[in-house]
Amino acid sequence: MNKIYADNGATTKVRDEVAEAMLTVLKEDFGNPSSIHRFGRTARVHLEEARKNIASLINAKEEQIFFTSGGTESINTVIFGVSNLPEERIPKNKDRHIITTKIEHPAVKESLEYLEKKGWNVTWLNTDKEGFLDFDELRSKISPRTTLVSVIHANNEIGTIQNLKKISEICNENNVLFHTDAVQSFGKIPLDVTNLNIDFMSMSGHKIYGPKGVGAIYIKSKDKLSPMLIGGGQENKIRPGTENISGIVGFGVAAKLLKDEILPDAQKLRTLQLELMERLLRIENVMLTGPALNKVRENIPHENFLNRISGHVSICCKDIEGESLVLQADLKGIAVSSGSACSTRNTANSASIKPSYVLLACGIPGNYIKGSLRITLGKDNSKDEVLYISETIKDIAENVKKKTAVLK
Repeated sequence: MNKIYADNGATTKVRDEVAEAMLTVLKEDFGNPSSIHRFGRTARVHLEEARKNIASLINAKEEQIFFTSGGTESINTVIFGVSNLPEERIPKNKDRHIITTKIEHPAVKESLEYLEKKGWNVTWLNTDKEGFLDFDELRSKISPRTTLVSVIHANNEIGTIQNLKKISEICNENNVLFHTDAVQSFGKIPLDVTNLNIDFMSMSGHKIYGPKGVGAIYIKSKDKLSPMLIGGGQENKIRPGTENISGIVGFGVAAKLLKDEILPDAQKLRTLQLELMERLLRIENVMLTGPALNKVRENIPHENFLNRISGHVSICCKDIEGESLVLQADLKGIAVSSGSACSTRNTANSASIKPSYVLLACGIPGNYIKGSLRITLGKDNSKDEVLYISETIKDIAENVKKKTAVLK
């Protein structure tokens, strides 16, 4: 049976070079980087080399990179770090107002919903049917009291890439802090935080062929937020606690390897993405979600990193449950995801599945919205695999349709 992994938006396979570097740390260079003896000094060298690799990939200063346990912690550190600033460090006239979009990752969405319950005013921006925000709406919602704008760079479910430069310009014009969740785009799209002039950026290791359990935050100026954790001086007191050196080293090696691979990887994945999108759109009762085919083609023949992240394909199938599609694909040897279409489940009634809030925000029709399928291709996928995936999804959709017709 075929064994095809096409869920790289969920996690990626750790590269051999990454695993080897991590193993060296675990077995030989295992010291605590806070220790001053030989073992500790060696661990400190590894820690700072990884920091240098992350900073280099996004054109940041090394002292602006702070390691965390992953994307979720990075996001929480920014949101709650800004919201917990002591009064004397809050800029004049700023108050409890944050702006975000209706299609954020749950790490942002649920953090801000929590702050709403604590009395913060959160503005949830609309998007169009492809997931792009309206810059005029953003401008209209910013007030002198707005503290932070948080916008996801590349959406995990529908692949939409937002224009960070434009958003940053609007925020800077209004003296508002800007955070972006770049978990899905870091290492896949060239990012220059200096040119973008953003304040905070969240990143994760396991989306770029690195290990799970490690991430980082770019922080332009650490006096703009308070630490979430107290007790220790690690990570310049922003994230105290003994560092996960093996994970951090793996993250750093993965970032270093990708520095020269972003463009060729994107070109390869863009070709496979277009092939898959075109084939899936020929299937009856299948609709594409996120940026349309014509927008994706703007990256051909030259990769411009526009509109939709390369390798990301998301569809909805009419009158089919996304989880059923995922399970049937798994039986055929294909690992894909239903996106976050089934992210909220009533545990008392396993048949009660709420539709994706991202797809609802994009106005996906009700008879399609629960049939969400996300295919995220990676470095190791081939054209033959794309052909097999498209044919398998076609067969599954047609078989479900036949069974439904018989039941009726």
